[in-house]
Amino acid sequence: MLHALKPPEQPASWTGADPFQSQDWNEQAGKVAQAIGTPFFHEELIQLFELTIQTDASWIIRFAGEAIPDVLFTKNVPPEVKSVYSEQCAIVDPFSTRWKDSKKAGAFSLAQLYSNEAAYRLYHKTFLNAAGMDDELGIFIPITEDNCFGILLEREWGLFQQDEIRTIDTLYPAVEQWLRAHLDVLFEDFSNPDRSDGGENRPMMIHDHAGQHVYSSESWYDALRRRASLKTHVAELLAMVGEERRLDDLVISSERLGPDFPLAPNGVMLTLQRIAEPCRQLEISAARRLHATFTRRERDVLRLALAGLGNQEISRTLDVAVGSIRNVKTNLYRKSGVGSEGELVLKFLPFASFL
Repeated sequence: MLHALKPPEQPASWTGADPFQSQDWNEQAGKVAQAIGTPFFHEELIQLFELTIQTDASWIIRFAGEAIPDVLFTKNVPPEVKSVYSEQCAIVDPFSTRWKDSKKAGAFSLAQLYSNEAAYRLYHKTFLNAAGMDDELGIFIPITEDNCFGILLEREWGLFQQDEIRTIDTLYPAVEQWLRAHLDVLFEDFSNPDRSDGGENRPMMIHDHAGQHVYSSESWYDALRRRASLKTHVAELLAMVGEERRLDDLVISSERLGPDFPLAPNGVMLTLQRIAEPCRQLEISAARRLHATFTRRERDVLRLALAGLGNQEISRTLDVAVGSIRNVKTNLYRKSGVGSEGELVLKFLPFASFL
């Protein structure tokens, strides 16, 4: 093993027949295409790389700007090695540093990234020794401006050679196309969970666990252009995962993505959903019926509360004592079946223009 830190040498590498002419290789390429959009995609893709060049272990890692890299998939990597990477070495990963600095696609070996910087020395000493590997080959596939997928192939003996990197460069366009198709299918599934909207894409936005924007659908951008007020709710819902807000005929909600979601593990997804019109009319009618049971004073207080006025301001506007305003609100809570002013506002605000 090359565990001593030194500039890269070029020992003899594994060579074999042209992989693209192999029947096994072409059959595996077909399996990759068939696995697009399935949980087996990463496994089939790594198997194809193993048929392309000599590989002893593999990783698929998401690199995103200043965020700590996310490990999405590994093969032949012991759990203790994954722990060493995540807990000690991800922050000094030279592949991650390269992505932050250049945002450049393509294939590069760890030996090509050789540096005498402290971070590189720490990674080499700690991670490669723990993994028992001599070299790594990183394949960078950008997905957004700040996000990329890194496919890391590891070699136990010897360094990756230039002819092998050229072979990966030949394969790169197909891998990029497959990966983008895989993500497109996943996003389509998220956008259209049951096609109950007649096939229209659901407006959605995704941020990663570090708070960086990863993806927004065209329908999300369209909704923001039509309703600038949506922007004021985005930051709050990104921090309040699992909550939702009703905005007239729309509901904006947030949910936590799982650790296996490929583009933003443990990220947050915001979605917009239009309230079905029949239900909307029933809700408006119910709000109007309840509103009709209020006294004139109660309606005035409710109207001003919905406009954002506090008790003192309502008191001055209606020329009524503050204590009386509190009593009126207590009656409103009782009649409306709520326990606070916040609940009262949430109950009637979506229908304020109809009352």
